[in-house]
Amino acid sequence: MSFPPLRFVHASDFHLERPLGGVAEVPPDKRELFLEAPFLAASQVFETVLAEGADALLLSGDLLDPELAGPRAVVFLRDHFQRLADHNIPVYWACGEVDAGDTWPASATLPENVHIFPVGHVADFELLRDGKPVARIQGISRTQGVTPDDSGFFCDATGLFTVGVAHGTAASPGTEGDRVDYMALGGQHHRQTVDQSPGIAHYCGSPQGRDPSEPGPHGCTLVLVDDAGHIKTNFVATDAIRWITEVVDITAGTDEDALMSQIEDRIGKLKTKHHGSELLITWQITGCGSVVNHIHAGGISDKMVEVLRNRYAAHSPGIWTVGIECNAPLDVPQEWVDEETIMGDLLRDFRKLEEDPDISLDLDEFLPAEYREASLAEIAKVEPEDRAELLWAASKLGVDLMDGEEILIGA
Repeated sequence: MSFPPLRFVHASDFHLERPLGGVAEVPPDKRELFLEAPFLAASQVFETVLAEGADALLLSGDLLDPELAGPRAVVFLRDHFQRLADHNIPVYWACGEVDAGDTWPASATLPENVHIFPVGHVADFELLRDGKPVARIQGISRTQGVTPDDSGFFCDATGLFTVGVAHGTAASPGTEGDRVDYMALGGQHHRQTVDQSPGIAHYCGSPQGRDPSEPGPHGCTLVLVDDAGHIKTNFVATDAIRWITEVVDITAGTDEDALMSQIEDRIGKLKTKHHGSELLITWQITGCGSVVNHIHAGGISDKMVEVLRNRYAAHSPGIWTVGIECNAPLDVPQEWVDEETIMGDLLRDFRKLEEDPDISLDLDEFLPAEYREASLAEIAKVEPEDRAELLWAASKLGVDLMDGEEILIGA
């Protein structure tokens, strides 16, 4: 069967109510950009729709919480919807957890090209071109806390290309795309195709990563359908700032200067790979050697971060080092552990704590009695999953303080 070629832009999870965050220090010249990034990224989604001459914009929820985002975000969306209306481009919006249809302000009337799917059942629209149907668009909005029921989706009986739009789906893994030709999903901030046969089910991700836990390029998806019904999904980057988590592996022979050289070499490669993007990089150091003993809060990593920021933050586009982390365990010679010194005693104590998980690390017993039942006591408790990381950090700090070695990083 022959299909008219189709072109959609699929986007979701704008979260206009949420600025960027998750860092202890915001680059001084990027504070405004941290607030504006969600809006800039969402603007690029609409620019993509117009630049690509898309037949429709598919929105899979969580665009904004109107109360938290405020009037500016409401007007922002309405104005961009109107831009698409001026070009006769329809918008199909399946609401998610935060943007339920009944939360949209009644005073902010949406243009007629915006179709919001109902809660509780799948609604159905025909996409028209020159007055003739070229595709069927189905969708359902989400009830907060309830995954949308996909049982109401169905492929068009006459052969029209069929799109489903939802903020997640109750379908079992690997079957999310079985009911339609293309399932436009939202609710995940990273891009992922979860089903490819017989239909495609795709999460387009968020247009903008919000913090270091959302690294890598973010954007929207351009969905291309040829006259044979074959589907191709193209990623379009829209992020105004890009978070990067970069792993640097070191060996026993790596000293501080060599580590800095590795990082700077990697910066050059990242600038090429992410050309034109503002980068916020978290460096994760793995491997072995004495250097890992000194990478901790208050150690050489603090000075390295300062040097990297001074050298690269003012570049255009800027490169800001968020931090340098190392979860590798302490690496010291066995003779340090065996020797009858304060250092040896310290290392042997840490080894016992590492080998025996039943030894409590909770510090609440050191609190004054009146605080042991208060919320402060919760902070003094150590969860099992945090035990190893805490011991590594404490052992590195202890060795760093007792070793007394002065470590210099070139300015």
